Amino acid sequence: MLAKRLLGIMLLGLLGWVLNACTAQESFQNAEQCAKVEVGMTQEQVRTLMGAPTGDDTAADGGHMWSYLFGSATDTQPIKIIFSADGRVTSKQCAPQAQGDERPDADTSPAQ
Repeated sequence: MLAKRLLGIMLLGLLGWVLNACTAQESFQNAEQCAKVEVGMTQEQVRTLMGAPTGDDTAADGGHMWSYLFGSATDTQPIKIIFSADGRVTSKQCAPQAQGDERPDADTSPAQ
């Protein structure tokens, strides 16, 4: 019984590690692609570049704000792409490290 419980705990730990690695990889890819988004691009061009957004909010003026995951499992900052009512990018808000030149830290907690 103790062996099964220990195995279960080890598997949960492994699953947590795998999920964190997937989140970090997706964050890095989103950051890399965000740097390529330009004002004036269409929604279709952004979707081709970055894939489907994790969030799509409609603005009062008929525009949209798409958000994409960036960060670790405990500290996320969405990447935001803002579209006008005609479906073209008016601005973007990439995460601070969204230059595409380094992977986001999985541990973003400050040093004690």
